[in-house]
Amino acid sequence: MSQFFQKKLQLSTFFFRWAGYLTGKSLRKLLLASLLLLIPLAPYSARGEEGDEVTRSLGLSEDQPDAVSHLPRPASLIAENVTVVTAEEIARLNAHTVADVLQTVPGVQLDLLQTPGSIMLYDILGSPNRHILVQIDGVPQNFVSAENLAHVGMIPVQMVERIEVIKGAASAAWGSALGGVINIVTKSPVTDRGAAGLASASIGKKSTSDLRGEVSGTRDGFGYYLTGGTIRSDGLLPGNNVDFSHGFGKITYDFAGGARATLGLDARYADTGTMASTRYDMAQTGTTHYLNSYLTLQVPLAERASLDLTARGGVRDTADRRGLLSQPLIFFNAHAREVHQGYSAALNLGDAQQGVITGLEFERIGVSQAELVQHRPGSDADLTLTRYSAYANGTFTVGRLSLLPGVRVDHLNLLDDPLSATLGATVRLGEGTLMRGYAARGYSLPLISFYGSTNGEVQHELQQVTTVQWGMESSAVPYLWLKGMLFHNNVWNVQEYDYQAGVMRKQRQRRHGVDLELRTSPWHGFALTGAYTFTDARNSSTGAELDGSLTGPRHAFKGSLSYDNAPAGLTCVLTGNYADWNLDTPGAHPVATLFDLHVNQKLLPSHDNSPELFFSLRNIFDAKLYQYDFHQAAPRWFEIGGRFRF
Repeated sequence: MSQFFQKKLQLSTFFFRWAGYLTGKSLRKLLLASLLLLIPLAPYSARGEEGDEVTRSLGLSEDQPDAVSHLPRPASLIAENVTVVTAEEIARLNAHTVADVLQTVPGVQLDLLQTPGSIMLYDILGSPNRHILVQIDGVPQNFVSAENLAHVGMIPVQMVERIEVIKGAASAAWGSALGGVINIVTKSPVTDRGAAGLASASIGKKSTSDLRGEVSGTRDGFGYYLTGGTIRSDGLLPGNNVDFSHGFGKITYDFAGGARATLGLDARYADTGTMASTRYDMAQTGTTHYLNSYLTLQVPLAERASLDLTARGGVRDTADRRGLLSQPLIFFNAHAREVHQGYSAALNLGDAQQGVITGLEFERIGVSQAELVQHRPGSDADLTLTRYSAYANGTFTVGRLSLLPGVRVDHLNLLDDPLSATLGATVRLGEGTLMRGYAARGYSLPLISFYGSTNGEVQHELQQVTTVQWGMESSAVPYLWLKGMLFHNNVWNVQEYDYQAGVMRKQRQRRHGVDLELRTSPWHGFALTGAYTFTDARNSSTGAELDGSLTGPRHAFKGSLSYDNAPAGLTCVLTGNYADWNLDTPGAHPVATLFDLHVNQKLLPSHDNSPELFFSLRNIFDAKLYQYDFHQAAPRWFEIGGRFRF
């Protein structure tokens, strides 16, 4: 990856600028401020919805005990800070990839949104992407050989049933997840029809197109779900052209005794131009391939016991090529290939109120990488990483109190053996108020990349964290849902490559802050959401504040105004995303407020399978955001499309 991709935008002070932000004359600033300021006023005029808002805050319901994988509990019995985005919410955003969805999730920040299908970096509560585990149906998507980065911009959303974002250390249940987890659960076959499907097409600026379709059904115990499509663009930015193809399939079979077998296959290919700069006479292109498969068997053993068996495997590879624009000269050409396989067995005992899940896992990742031009020390590698794991996570409820302990032991052939643990608790203080919190110890794999070492040797010390999070969630105020979480993380053995000195440096970091969310009940079809995340990240040894290339923005605001008129078949969503990265880079644009508008209209509102037209205008005010002028966020662009269901 290029140097500017290794660095995210820098941190600095923001607090004194915020007053000017609220009172400025800029329309885009006033609009976001209005979204946030209107939220507290909504209770005086809104009409409430029935149901448990504390539970529905995750987009789930109490009758979904397997709502968050590895955490078999209803939403009100999850101690971690979790946000869930459902397929319905994804469709309202007219999203192309998972990156578009994460841009709207509180506590998650993307460095840039460019042409759909591009490479991008992201963080959760100040933890960078290499500390975040990304999975699709239990299959990890992180490239061990590319600084543990998972390409969330290359995961299409059509196959997604929900996205579960766990914000904070979650290693006791998930393994290498120092900063959090992005768990993607795909759609299941429809159960009431032999065949149902969807076709969707959109076209926008710079010939940016998204063509996709799906078909699904169940008959005689067999179920199937198939989807595929392409995203292509001439590039919303110079050189940022994209050619992305994807396909996903899932087959299920329900046995007479209640067991279910599921076979899944996921294939994706992306050819992207990441940038072109006449100023620096440089162009960068790359390719990325994913081919993953898995087989699961869920077997009920008794009324309150079940066994889950999983086998998975696949190949992922990437290429990074850099050359001159003025002449056909390639001066950097790096390739990496990973062949992975894994097996797991999990035993579920009890139920959501009193239960435990315990399991064994095995994983092997074969990594081969080479740089074909410069052959720098550490650029070539051929190694195999194996991991044996055992874990147990439980739920023990007494009245209004639930205790949620967990422990995990990993044995790694190339690295130190980590011990991960967590102890969480939730307390129902009332019908609509829940207190939750947990303390945990977790880890993340070290850098194993082209620049991961100067001598080609693996860094044996894992990056580790201890964290404490605590907060409350309440719908006690009529028609208003509130959630707040405080977090404090101590992270050590954090590895950063010093490009000037050409050496790997380690440091200890301290990150703490707050993650706040608000949402109103609908009023005449209108609803408001708002979120604020503050992260203070410092070097534990010196006390110096860390810049945004390591920890993302210090302050971030998100808000949305939605309108839903079911009789008219109309939905509209206006989203706002403000961040101040406050870069020291000369000529950078570190402050931006990005607004997107999405409109969906059913042509036959009274019919479930009515054709739909949709329209999106992204970056409405053409805000500028970049660290380097040759690597910018996408300018204002539009698209229009349609969906047909059958």
